[in-house]
Amino acid sequence: MFGTKVHLMGICFLNRLEKDTRFSYFMTRTIKLICVTLFAVHSAACFYYWIAAHHHISQDTWIGSIIENFEDRSIWLGYTYSMYWSIVTLTTVGYGDLHAVNTGEKVFNIFYMLFNIGLTSYLIGNMTNLIVHGAVRTFIMRDSINEILRYASKNRLPEGLKQQMLAHMQLKFKTAELQQEEVLEDLPKAIRSSIAQHLFRKTVEKTYLFKGISEDLSRQLVVDLKAEYFPPKVEVILQNEIPTDFYIIVSGGMVYNLSQLKFILDVVYLS
Repeated sequence: MFGTKVHLMGICFLNRLEKDTRFSYFMTRTIKLICVTLFAVHSAACFYYWIAAHHHISQDTWIGSIIENFEDRSIWLGYTYSMYWSIVTLTTVGYGDLHAVNTGEKVFNIFYMLFNIGLTSYLIGNMTNLIVHGAVRTFIMRDSINEILRYASKNRLPEGLKQQMLAHMQLKFKTAELQQEEVLEDLPKAIRSSIAQHLFRKTVEKTYLFKGISEDLSRQLVVDLKAEYFPPKVEVILQNEIPTDFYIIVSGGMVYNLSQLKFILDVVYLS
């Protein structure tokens, strides 16, 4: 009885712990599934032993037919046999060395085996969900890369262009946790503005072109900035293309054409 209360308290505690973001959901969920399994096995074992202990003929029970005068033996011996039977039944191994003898035990076995069908489905479904959830980003990345390869092959794209597409896709998944655009979209404008100020304010202030500008203009510029990542050897701005974006290089380097750079600076100054 004490062990049952401990299991119930542990499961209730893990239910609250699952909602706490400070702890790993995978670990807390896994521990909870283990506790649920142990609770079911322990409860069934205790009740099965109770049926045998309260039967009027001890030899006409599942444990009395194997161990004579089991009531006078250690309670841990009976608990060990009960847990062994419960685990064997739960896992559907069915060795047959411990089996129901009287009608009451057979009825209990029927309901316990039917209960095990639902419990096993619950455990397998939750473990599958945890494993798939942990690998879902890998599956999406592999599917995206396969789509790019099929598209490049179907349209007979040059090898260099195909490699640029693959490099960009791989970099996108590597830096997905740094961008988190979908998270920011759900936040109010004031919070998004404060986040942008925290992330990009110092970058703008260190940029040579924006040195000496007013604080209000700096705040307006920072709000419209967003982080973007490019793999090596990728053209950011094509030659003779009218630029619509302004880039500040935070890390890495860029090779540029002088005539193209002059055109871009003319557009910036004119606008």
